[in-house]
Amino acid sequence: MTQTEINKLYKSIATDFKIIARKTELWDILYCNHILHDIKKLMLFQYINTVSLTMKDYNGTPLKAKKYKLVYTDRISDDRPGGIDWEDGEGHSLYVLVEYASEYHNLSVDEKNAFEKEHLKNSWSVSDLDTSFPHLSESLSKRYTHLTSGIDRVDYN
Repeated sequence: MTQTEINKLYKSIATDFKIIARKTELWDILYCNHILHDIKKLMLFQYINTVSLTMKDYNGTPLKAKKYKLVYTDRISDDRPGGIDWEDGEGHSLYVLVEYASEYHNLSVDEKNAFEKEHLKNSWSVSDLDTSFPHLSESLSKRYTHLTSGIDRVDYN
């Protein structure tokens, strides 16, 4: 993906995240922007395959999720962000998970630490949450496209 493609596709993710933060009132906009900053950096370096935004209940069980899968594509359609049905009072917290690409996994520990220190605003940690969300129903809801790159948004409810 080129930087232009990434910038265009990133805007769709950012719009969705900001709508969710506003509607659920579970994140303030500053924190949301810090998360989005890191996602954009990870995308620019092509270090991620997917990003999942999950709404959890008080017990930490996912209630809903949106997974963004970065793909190469030859489709023409480009959906607009939105269609968010998450509301205030539904969940206890929002949680972001990224699936790192092999390019990130191939970095040495020192290279990863240097990248995180130089480019990221948040401290990211390992999670064991199953991002296939087996207890939720899955549907492909949006296809964000720019040139030969795209992001498929899969909703889990």
